Amino acid sequence: MLRALRSLSSLLGYGSTDQLVDVRLEYDDLGRDLKSIPVAESAAELVHWAEERERAVYAKLDSLVGDTSVELPVHVRFEGVLWLQSVRFLRGDKVVAPRRLLMIDDFQKLRKRQRAMMLEELVELRPAVPVWLAERSIALGDALISQGAREGRDLRHYPIEDMWGGKSGQHQFITFAQSILDRRLDVQRSIPAGAFSQYLQDQITPDDLGDLFAKGVQVFENETECHRQNIRYADWLARAKEGQKVVGFDNLIQLYVTRILIARSEGRRQLSLELTSLPAQELDERDSKLLGAAEIFCHDELKLPYFYGIDRLCALASNNVEELLAIAASLYEAMQAKQVLRKQPDPRLSPTEQERRIKETAKRKRDFIPKSHTEGTRAQSLLDAIGFFCRDKTFQIAASYAPGVTGIRLSQNELNRLRPEQTKSSEPFAMLARVLWECVAENLLMTRDSAASVSRDEGTVFYLNRSLCAYHGLPLQYGGWQDVSVENMIGWMDRSSAPIKRRTLEALR
Repeated sequence: MLRALRSLSSLLGYGSTDQLVDVRLEYDDLGRDLKSIPVAESAAELVHWAEERERAVYAKLDSLVGDTSVELPVHVRFEGVLWLQSVRFLRGDKVVAPRRLLMIDDFQKLRKRQRAMMLEELVELRPAVPVWLAERSIALGDALISQGAREGRDLRHYPIEDMWGGKSGQHQFITFAQSILDRRLDVQRSIPAGAFSQYLQDQITPDDLGDLFAKGVQVFENETECHRQNIRYADWLARAKEGQKVVGFDNLIQLYVTRILIARSEGRRQLSLELTSLPAQELDERDSKLLGAAEIFCHDELKLPYFYGIDRLCALASNNVEELLAIAASLYEAMQAKQVLRKQPDPRLSPTEQERRIKETAKRKRDFIPKSHTEGTRAQSLLDAIGFFCRDKTFQIAASYAPGVTGIRLSQNELNRLRPEQTKSSEPFAMLARVLWECVAENLLMTRDSAASVSRDEGTVFYLNRSLCAYHGLPLQYGGWQDVSVENMIGWMDRSSAPIKRRTLEALR
């Protein structure tokens, strides 16, 4: 009730709830039948009652020995939601805020029994106003559905990961994220307000390339030297030679596309007489995955910026607003420094400046894991090992898992080995289960269901948090994963068999 009245004050533009004296309250039959809440006609009068009630609760909670002089407020049912649906707010003759929504955040912070009681109470009250309970489902399991509530009627579960996980969902999150950043930019005065994206350059110009283009050409020449006399790749190499004449991002990417396609062709060649050249048109038939692999290879080998632009900033947030704001704050500080400290009229950040800030933020996130988690040291070891494993699978010149591998999968049989009844007799398995679920709960690993196919059973994919992908220099797309076993992960967690950082790219010869 108190939160609703304060929200009403903000909606009307008042500086405090004291100004609600001009707001009258009317009730329907349900409101007049409430037992624990007074039927006050003035919003200001009801605010005073609610504040006194709140003070009484806090006084009782703060009393260590139990102050018998303070009467504990006892309500036999959760009437606040019924009050919210039955009351009408009137200022003059105008009805204010006729449509209401009750939102309760951080629901997982209640104890399990408290959550169950509150859900049962809300379901039995059958409120007419929508009730939104936000909680971290990974920490609650099946406790979201209380006994007696039916999915789809009394209670409906909306996993945000699923809502924002698909192609349309990702677009929704990007739109939502940009609106948050734009509103934050509107309330500051250090740089001109507007769209946050306008201060993030999203293209690499020839000036940004500098000496990297010449370095990329030299690497391409060295890696394809052994194929110069092969008539099979004559047209491909001739096309690459033409592209080397003009400095540009697209031409540099094309060199890496050609390297990847040559490596793939070499990998599937049959022992046959091949006297014809592969048509250059095949180089134009490139999909987004192949282009993504070529770009991340450029980043890894030439240190060409990859983590820049508004779309990748939103992707780095891993569908989490707090992470979005943490990364954006670092970028904003750089904009502010250019505008205020360096007196530069243009606070826009180049791709190189954006990536430097983003990687610094990613490193801080990774380094802070041991301090912020119960099994932080083991979690950090496991996540680092997954990152090295993904790099090993990603940076193969044939780009077999284009644009790259950013997650690992446990089959259902492997997951069953981590169930509580299975881990009682094995401490390493129990420890891995605790570390793994904590990583998921803290958004360090993101889960996606993996359906069964002809060659494999169903399971769960654990994708690295996108900021950790930036730390390890991995792409930001989903889809690439590899199967692992529980034993692999136990070894990684204990650092007894951690993967080795991959060598530099090598062409297949």
